[in-house]
Amino acid sequence: MHPNDMLSISAFSKLSEVTRKTLIYYDRIGLFKPAYVADNGYRFYSRSQLETIGVIHIFKELGMSLEEIQEHLGRRSPENTLELLRKQEEVLRLQMAKLTQAEQMIIRRAKNIEHSMHLDTSQMHVIWQAKAPLLLSCRIYSSKQEFPEELWEDFRARLNKEHAPLGYPGGVIIPKEDLLKKDGDKISHMYSFMTTKHHKQAYMPEGYYLVSYARADYADTEKIYPQIFDYIEQKKYVIKGDAYEEYMQDEIVLQHAEEYLVRVMVQIEKPGEEDVRP
Repeated sequence: MHPNDMLSISAFSKLSEVTRKTLIYYDRIGLFKPAYVADNGYRFYSRSQLETIGVIHIFKELGMSLEEIQEHLGRRSPENTLELLRKQEEVLRLQMAKLTQAEQMIIRRAKNIEHSMHLDTSQMHVIWQAKAPLLLSCRIYSSKQEFPEELWEDFRARLNKEHAPLGYPGGVIIPKEDLLKKDGDKISHMYSFMTTKHHKQAYMPEGYYLVSYARADYADTEKIYPQIFDYIEQKKYVIKGDAYEEYMQDEIVLQHAEEYLVRVMVQIEKPGEEDVRP
């Protein structure tokens, strides 16, 4: 092919979106050579090489080293290429799963922050909550003051298996049995709102929930519950299920731990219609 029918390195760089410097480096290490080098050292590329440099770029983006890519190109065949592509399909699926969970984390955190910016935290109210999918930790029974390290390790492992990133929002569940004894200090599970693929799907039951907000540091939320129990008694509500604690504003949002905003949702039997917020 005559050089006049080829692309200069600058033109090829622009079309392939690979820098001129990178193309020269690929040539030097033998990974990707120009189709023709003129006597003056100018490099020229054929248009068909755009496909090859595109594949190199994709493999590199998927985490393959230049040595691995070079090894494959040096022994490429239909069988080897098919095997490599199948492996990269799995890598890509894993990356997509991680990106999906990262997107869900960002959406939920943004939603919590936006919602919490317009709250009257001094008021309790009742809402209807639709059934919501949860990822649960192993079951334990522990005081918030003695939060067991193995619980966090177990839940972190479960989040990892679901490809959820570090920092995925979560909370703790206070069992109904303790709420009935007016005890808001014991927890039975950690949880995150999530559709699971690698664990048994759990759910936050649909129903009516008394919602309360307070400023409190981690493990300091038991001070909220006397007011909740008084309000339940005053309104003659009946506790039906567990309580769910989730921080709407935490260290991602605020600098001082005592200002963190926690939401507590206690499942109750159906109240009077006038008590339910739309």
